[in-house]
Amino acid sequence: MASRRRKGERPIDKSQFYRPYDSSHAVAHAIRTGSRWFLAWQFQYGFSDARLVKQTSIAPDRLRQLDHGAPVLSAEIEALAAAYGVQPSDIIASLPDPALLLEG
Repeated sequence: MASRRRKGERPIDKSQFYRPYDSSHAVAHAIRTGSRWFLAWQFQYGFSDARLVKQTSIAPDRLRQLDHGAPVLSAEIEALAAAYGVQPSDIIASLPDPALLLEG
C-alpha cells in the first residue's frame, strides 16, 4: 500500500516503535481492564474497521466475528500482526484462550 505523504516528506520508520508484548504492554493493560483482545489491538493502533479491512484483506463481517470472540485463524493473526507492525506471537500471547487459535 502506498502511503500518502506530502512532497518532500519521508516515511516514518515504524519499526523503531515496536515493543514486544508483555504484561506491561498497553494492549495487556486494556485487556486486564475489560477490553476484548481484538478491540484492544485495534484501539491501541488507532485503526478504523475500513483501514483494517484494506490492510489485512479480512472481510468486515469476519472482523465483527473476531471482535465477538470467534476463533482466529493463524493466517488472520499474521495479517493483523503485519498491519500493526508487531510479531504474530505478540497477538497470540494476548488471546484469552489458546484454543481460540486455529491453524489455517
